[in-house]
Amino acid sequence: MARYLVVAVLVMAFGSTAWAGGPPPVFVVVDKVVLEPNADAPERIRIEGCFVRESEELLREMHEKGLPWEKTYMKPVEGYVYMSIEKGHEKECRAEWAKWQKAAGTGKVVEVGACVLGGSLLTVKIRKLDEKTTQPDAVYTTDYLEAGGQRYVEYEGKTFGLGFQPVKDLLAFAKARQKTKTDNK
Repeated sequence: MARYLVVAVLVMAFGSTAWAGGPPPVFVVVDKVVLEPNADAPERIRIEGCFVRESEELLREMHEKGLPWEKTYMKPVEGYVYMSIEKGHEKECRAEWAKWQKAAGTGKVVEVGACVLGGSLLTVKIRKLDEKTTQPDAVYTTDYLEAGGQRYVEYEGKTFGLGFQPVKDLLAFAKARQKTKTDNK
């Protein structure tokens, strides 16, 4: 009986952390942030820029086939996410939204979440910049912006840093997109 109890405790302790230690599931290069209806008392946020996110399907494949973390990310895309404030967490949302505003136009990569948990930014629809909507696509969830202890990817390392392939791909994509916009002016 004691043996089964030990096994049960080990499964509970380690089985639920099988995903632990993973990279942030969302990386963003922020171009612009729009707060609505106004910046003084915003109820909605629109974050424009380039995004790269992990995919549930690719995560399953990683665990089934032993693929590296880099292979769990989709290709970078340009667009925007549009979200509403989380009721009961207005103060926290607005504080994070101010951080998003500070990131806009810096060209730095913002990391969101940790260990496959990224809140609404992991699943919210990324719309094309010219795509119109009148309703937010998700409720903004707090506590994922600095989940890994920092906001920007500024450390070198190949393990989730500037040398991490999805981050390199995102930066190259954002740079190429910016060059195209500059050339078209």
